[in-house]
Amino acid sequence: MNREMRRASEKEGRRLQKLGWDEFQDVTEEAIKRHLILNRDPLRGRFADKVYKNNKYIVQVFRGVVRKGRNYIKVMIRRSDSEPIYSWQDMYRIKNEIFGEEVEAIQFFPKKSELVDDANLYWFWIETVEL
Repeated sequence: MNREMRRASEKEGRRLQKLGWDEFQDVTEEAIKRHLILNRDPLRGRFADKVYKNNKYIVQVFRGVVRKGRNYIKVMIRRSDSEPIYSWQDMYRIKNEIFGEEVEAIQFFPKKSELVDDANLYWFWIETVEL
């Protein structure tokens, strides 16, 4: 994505942030067609299995991630305007709306040698569940 495209995307994101919260839509096919899947999983080098979007957030889901012998779904969340996420309540609402109210998620803070901090991306991990 070049600088002009990034600026246009951030401008549209700022406009969307001003709107009320709307329902998440599965935009996986659209994301593939439009190349909106901007980030590969930095640790695995693969594209998201699912992409959800509402006017405020984009959520990418990576299934089948194994860490220390346990199977997880790895979830990446970013704001539509690429600004930092300050609201724990928004993260909790995203978890509930996409994965369910009775699903537990863990926010993950990696060791320094695995840290990738290129953007305002937030991650949580869920032990394998069906979507």
